[in-house]
Amino acid sequence: MRITQSMLFRQQAESLTAAYGRLFDVQQQLSSGRRLLKPSDDPASIRPALDVRTGRRRLEQVKKNADLASSELGTAEGILRNALDIVSRGREIAVAGASGTLNQGDREAMAIEVDGLLKQLISLSNTRGLSGYLFAGGLKSSAPYAEIATADGPMVVYRGDQSTASVDLGDSLEVELNVPGSQIFGIGARGTTQYSGTTGATAGAGNDSARGTDRLTVTHSSTTLGDGLGAGGGDSVSGLGLGASSAEQDTLLGVAGNWSLTLVDTSGTGAAGTVSLNGGPPVSFTAADRDLAVAAADGTVVHLDLGAVAAGFNGTVGAVGDGTLSLDGGLTTMPIDFTASNQLVVDSETHGSIFVDARGIQTAGVDVLRFRGSYDLFSALIELRDSLKNVDGNADDVQLQRIRETLSSFDDGQNVLLANLSSLGARLRLAGTTRSRADELDLLLASNQASLEDVDFAEASIELSQAQLVLQAGVSVSSRLAQLPSLTQLL
Repeated sequence: MRITQSMLFRQQAESLTAAYGRLFDVQQQLSSGRRLLKPSDDPASIRPALDVRTGRRRLEQVKKNADLASSELGTAEGILRNALDIVSRGREIAVAGASGTLNQGDREAMAIEVDGLLKQLISLSNTRGLSGYLFAGGLKSSAPYAEIATADGPMVVYRGDQSTASVDLGDSLEVELNVPGSQIFGIGARGTTQYSGTTGATAGAGNDSARGTDRLTVTHSSTTLGDGLGAGGGDSVSGLGLGASSAEQDTLLGVAGNWSLTLVDTSGTGAAGTVSLNGGPPVSFTAADRDLAVAAADGTVVHLDLGAVAAGFNGTVGAVGDGTLSLDGGLTTMPIDFTASNQLVVDSETHGSIFVDARGIQTAGVDVLRFRGSYDLFSALIELRDSLKNVDGNADDVQLQRIRETLSSFDDGQNVLLANLSSLGARLRLAGTTRSRADELDLLLASNQASLEDVDFAEASIELSQAQLVLQAGVSVSSRLAQLPSLTQLL
């Protein structure tokens, strides 16, 4: 093969290009401090180096997740400790308020402090973290707790859900960032609903969903006497009629056999006599009494029209009363079914429901309902505040008993808070430990990465000098080749 002058020039150009490239690569390594700038720099090292980089990126995400968990869980832990202080103070007030040595003025002052504790707890429950409201479950963009006004008084409702969010801490390990507020501020398993009142209503067998404290309003709507064939539902046999106030002011309720009126015509003409309800005190009447209130021994009242009593009538007249039930202060009502052992009543404001055994209802009134085990800490504080204020006008012994009954709610609430604090503490420690381990592993991987990717400055400096010498030699050869005469010149 004949070597031509053009071949020499081409080979020399390629050599110069390679020398320039090598010099450039070494200069880049020295300026960046990195040995692996492209896969061709060291094919054997590029795969381990990429694996190390991937591992460090995973560790960086784990560290971010651990920091987020530490922030969210640490904030939640602080909130729960403040909530414990509120519960402790509420319990102290309940103990003091149940003392018979205090007067109502003292309890009113205590109620003001309890109301302040309630507002503090609502504020704490609506605390925001880095990712939104801490105790809203999955609905982190809106406050989970709100105090609303109802016909039966203010109550605090939960507007979050029951979902939780978790973050990855590596090695298939996840930690939950939050606890739904209903699991933190709630108190225990539901028990039988307690009725306090004189209507005769009792708890049915269904599963009540209303919570805290509520009021069942039992209202009279109409009364029927005897055969009901007289005017307006009066008795055609005895001539006993219903007074003008009967529909609005009677409290008598129930089916036949519950109530009876004993009528005695002392005049023999129906013009005067006595009348009593279920053996209560006899009430004297004359034919001029057209709206006479007659009360039983328990205070149940019926209003009578005695203007047309049959002459010489002495005997008993049965009485029945129809009425309605309401769980929302009369906003919505339903007729009483006196044969029902499990009548459903729904609160239109809170959508809570109860099942009532209506068979024993005998008088109109308001029963206070306490849903055992359904209380949350907000309901417990509201119950304590209202009991201290005696909003239902109870007798002293009943008021003190209601105050004492809140103690169990505070005790249960304290236990729930302590259990959640323990759980949050364990998760917080896990996040902290994971962060420390990730830092240690990242340092190890950084060392491995440096050994694979970082330049050896001493070796690179020698290579730089060698590359410069090679380039200079190449340039010198190229200049000499350029000075050689061409064949044309020789000819």
